[in-house]
Amino acid sequence: MCNVAGWWIVPRTLRWAIYQACGLKIDTRSVSPGCFFSGPVTIGRGTFVNTGCMFDGFAPIEVGQRCSFGMRVALITSTHAPGGATQRAGELSGKPIRIGDGTWIGACATILPGVTIGDGCVIGAGAVVTADCDAGWLYAGVPARPIRRLDAAESTSSG
Repeated sequence: MCNVAGWWIVPRTLRWAIYQACGLKIDTRSVSPGCFFSGPVTIGRGTFVNTGCMFDGFAPIEVGQRCSFGMRVALITSTHAPGGATQRAGELSGKPIRIGDGTWIGACATILPGVTIGDGCVIGAGAVVTADCDAGWLYAGVPARPIRRLDAAESTSSG
């Protein structure tokens, strides 16, 4: 039933109701079609999730309030221990992901297992976030690295 929610023909309020019925804790109706959700996912009020985002909830994913996700953002909580020469992908495990309030994640960014992104961050399009991000910073690149501190005026401006 949850896969039906991602169909393009499903109105967003019905999409939200289906996600709720499937046990997801999504406190926003601004989830675009074409998204994939699995496992324990919590999304705060006022957050916008654009088309094609993937929430691999092998471990818990917590997204704060007033966040924005560009198209095709991937939050990946599952990983494998390195295996031997006959099978390199060893035992499956997972680590939680937490996204702080007010964060903006650019299109096609990937957030890897165990990462915490602080409040008010900007993650550049196409970035691969492999480590925690301090609040109020712009991160970009592969792997993502801090580019510059965002001042308070930038985080509150509307234009």
